[in-house]
Amino acid sequence: MQIKIRYLILSLILIASVLLSIFLYTKFEEAEKEKQILIVKKFQPRLLRQSPLLLKKEDFEQLSPWQKYVTPFDSEVQKIANEIKNEREAYKTAVKWTWVSDITLNGVEEKWLMPHEFLSNTPNYPTNPVPGKPASDCEEQAYTLVSLLRAIGVKAENVRVVVGEVNFSGQRGGHAWVEIYENGKWFALEATSGSYWDDEEKKFHDRRGYPYTYFKNHEYPSVEIWGYFNDIYYYNPSTEEGNAPFHWKNVILMPS
Repeated sequence: MQIKIRYLILSLILIASVLLSIFLYTKFEEAEKEKQILIVKKFQPRLLRQSPLLLKKEDFEQLSPWQKYVTPFDSEVQKIANEIKNEREAYKTAVKWTWVSDITLNGVEEKWLMPHEFLSNTPNYPTNPVPGKPASDCEEQAYTLVSLLRAIGVKAENVRVVVGEVNFSGQRGGHAWVEIYENGKWFALEATSGSYWDDEEKKFHDRRGYPYTYFKNHEYPSVEIWGYFNDIYYYNPSTEEGNAPFHWKNVILMPS
């Protein structure tokens, strides 16, 4: 009888331990999800709030004209590349650039600047609200980062500018970012997760940006991909047109 009671007590203790473990694991998972939501909100790229898509899908039906904006041999790009050892340092440099809207910087809703202009001249623009710092919105930061990665030796097959629509915590819009191919997989690099100028607050916000490997382990919130390109290759997923390698056809989208 005592053995049965002891066995029953041990069984109850075991069941309680399992239930407690499940409860604690569930709480841990919830805490991790909340933590990731906070990280995404903290570092989400700057998109103009409550505005139409400034980058539009129809603008990228032909991708080859946009390839000219990736300039790995530009003198300003080369100057920075000579001080950089690897991809991580290139990305670290990019997140130090400051996001400023085209409306504030250029007086128009959308204007693409060449990397040389962005790196060399925008720090001295009279319209730059953060004088002395390279300033631009998403597309300059994306294709200049790709230019920099290409300049330090990353093969054209393994890095690309991406244009498409994203959804960061309910904030949807046209956007440009970077993807790099490592160990058989693409993952995103988000240069605009660094510092930014808030037009509404008229205030500079200093941020460190996402870690280099963040989107190796977390899904990038892309809703639709309009195109990929760099100085050598391009690919349009909608039309399947382009000269890019086969692994460029691996389109990464956030699960619906």
